[in-house]
Amino acid sequence: MSIHRKPLKTDPPGKCTRWRVILYNPGTGKYDWSTFRGALKDAKEFERELKTKLSRRTYVAKSARLTLEQVATRLLAECRSRGRRTSTFLNYRSVCNLYLLPKFGQREVGTLQKKELRDWFSELLTEGHSVALVNRIIRVFKTLLFYAMDELEVLDRNVLVRFKQFKRAAGSPDRKVNRGTYTEEEVRALFANARPRDRALIGVLCLTGIRPTEVYALRERDIDFQTQAVRIERNWDWRGKMFTPPKTETGRRTLALSGWLILTLRAYLRTRPCDPEALLFSTRTGKPMNPSNVRRDIWLKLVARSGVRKFDMYSLRHTFASLGRVSGEEAFNVARAMGHSRSQIVDEVYAHSLPSGMASVAERVTARALGQPTKLGLVNRTERNERDIRRSLDVSPDEPAEEVASG
Repeated sequence: MSIHRKPLKTDPPGKCTRWRVILYNPGTGKYDWSTFRGALKDAKEFERELKTKLSRRTYVAKSARLTLEQVATRLLAECRSRGRRTSTFLNYRSVCNLYLLPKFGQREVGTLQKKELRDWFSELLTEGHSVALVNRIIRVFKTLLFYAMDELEVLDRNVLVRFKQFKRAAGSPDRKVNRGTYTEEEVRALFANARPRDRALIGVLCLTGIRPTEVYALRERDIDFQTQAVRIERNWDWRGKMFTPPKTETGRRTLALSGWLILTLRAYLRTRPCDPEALLFSTRTGKPMNPSNVRRDIWLKLVARSGVRKFDMYSLRHTFASLGRVSGEEAFNVARAMGHSRSQIVDEVYAHSLPSGMASVAERVTARALGQPTKLGLVNRTERNERDIRRSLDVSPDEPAEEVASG
């Protein structure tokens, strides 16, 4: 192991900011060299790190090292071969081609340092790029480094693993999705003002918490009316115009359906010919629905008729998480129903505070503290809400499923 001076032409006389660190690799029987920029003490620290990696057998020989461009090429090829969503592939490709590769494409991934990446991210913000865009670049950069570390094994650590994304400043012009959680009263208003066909679609989204891409891929045979359950097995990739499997095994799941939702689906299916292989929700020609058309023709009109807040349709998934949590359901069960393996994501991302939920919590806490019976139990609350929804749909609570008319 040795360090040699390799000064730059721009270095002042007597100064050196570039060094060549050379070491012998017993595994390959060859000498490897690495170029380091900085002070001599920093080069010596880098030398010690190489020695530590060599002793722990985590050192990557120079012949096996990859540039960021090579890592990106392999990741994009794997996204295609594994059938990842087209939107994910396009996001990775655009960020790599427009930002990452022009700046770091020819750099070996093992030479990237956290400080220089942090400075570059700050420079992007200074140049006028939005916080949302810079955070998007950070996420893709992290993915590339994790791929190089876990799959290609040319990195021993991800320098961005603990790097926090930038926070959006108050009053920033960045585009922000209008998303939130609907209250129980707003949910009832949506159901009451929805057309029979649309009510089934909105009901599945709100009362199961599944993703819109999963709803568009459902077939009639995925609904089991005997066990009152739905099977999630695929997604609809509308950009790629193809069905794709869930990203993880947790996404492949079976969910229970409430009695009200079973009644609504039965009434909806009675308005169309029976075909187990047909899509549950489709266009008039039987093709998968276009999310943009659903938003324009169904969702925005329904929101206007119902007089509720103008959130996007994905807010129904957030509403499911919040209603589940404030009704006393464990975060683990809510997460599994939504297709997530980590229960923390339910409270961190999806479960927003509901006024009605906070009120019910306050009632239960007060009753327990004073030794009084709870005024409104969770079971009675759920039953009351379902009766109210049935009443808004002109459905008798005791009416059997076979006799419920459409609409």
